[in-house]
Amino acid sequence: MAGSSSGAMRAIRGDALIGGRIVEDALIGYDTHGIGTIRSVTRAGSSALAKRARRVRGLILPGYIDVHLHGAGGHDVLGPGGAEAMLIATRGGKNPERDIVAALRSLAATCAQHGYAAFVPATVSLPIPSLRSWVRAVAVAREEQRSDALRGRARGEALILGAHTEGPAISSARKGAHDPALLIDGAGLLAALLERPADWNALRIVTLAPELRGADALIDHLVKRRIVASLGHSAATYEQATAAWERGARSTTHLCNGMDPFHHRTPGMVGAALAQRSAMVEMICDGVHLDLRVARMFAEILGDRLVAVSDACPAAGLGDGDFMLGSMRARVRGAQATLADGTLVGSVSLLDRAVVNLTAAGMSITSAAHAATRAPAALLRTREIGQLAPGAAARMIAVDLASGVLLERIS
Repeated sequence: MAGSSSGAMRAIRGDALIGGRIVEDALIGYDTHGIGTIRSVTRAGSSALAKRARRVRGLILPGYIDVHLHGAGGHDVLGPGGAEAMLIATRGGKNPERDIVAALRSLAATCAQHGYAAFVPATVSLPIPSLRSWVRAVAVAREEQRSDALRGRARGEALILGAHTEGPAISSARKGAHDPALLIDGAGLLAALLERPADWNALRIVTLAPELRGADALIDHLVKRRIVASLGHSAATYEQATAAWERGARSTTHLCNGMDPFHHRTPGMVGAALAQRSAMVEMICDGVHLDLRVARMFAEILGDRLVAVSDACPAAGLGDGDFMLGSMRARVRGAQATLADGTLVGSVSLLDRAVVNLTAAGMSITSAAHAATRAPAALLRTREIGQLAPGAAARMIAVDLASGVLLERIS
């Protein structure tokens, strides 16, 4: 729990989650140049830095990391009008890139208000030309944000880490709110990734169904490029899912949602995810997509493999009402957003609420925070975020120790 520092620093002190445990009266020195960097983490003691440090109420955590987010605060990762508007634009020969970049930057500001350090925007299934265009736009937004950060212009934004394509190589039997006309098999998606590989450089996660034709070769390609292959929206058996993880897939997209239910004689993907020690596991912890009593039970089985995600839709944070999500009319009541037929269309709460929910369900604050910080960072193989350590991004928050309620954003 040590680090070196040079030059003037800002400093905070207080109880902090460091290395998986709560350290009382820790001292964290950091600068705000660029994206901001933690320079030292020590015990407070009586050093000169400790004397001028601001004391923080609550528990200091690294900012949250959401690896599955479709939108929030009225901002859609696909730009104004969502998928429908993007499809109309691309079919008409128009480039929607600037609209998408602007939407992602606005979403980044919304996420920061909810304690996020970073996020991976996720798209629904799209035609390959539109999907390619969207991934390129995510790359542009990421690079422009980093450039602005060096000029001190992006401090109020969560970092954009890359793209998560949820589909289109998913099962029509477990499509959820995805358009069935846009679904393809693994071979079709792999062909697109191989055709113009530079267009896909921003890809960080691909959700796929392992039982589809060509899925094995697709997983092999993703593993080679160090892109996370996540199993979801799938009717895979226990054996098919296990084989895919053993092949190199690393994650599970929103456990229990978009897959066959667990049964004591046919455990399916749910049972396989709980049993497979190499698999990280997303869970939507809004109390709607998964009963929080079940979430706690699964969390005790999963341990450090649990990754809390929001799967939030653009209506998240707007309160009750009727909203257009692209061409789909959705109704939000409380914590639930549904289509007219009752199909869930994503969550309306973000990770700050997930941590509160998990804590209320009986998880320790350390375990709940791990699921929203260190676990997603481990999934993405990054040490830049997700921990309070020298060299990590100085995107920190403080939460109430008992409830997990967000108290403040520190940097």
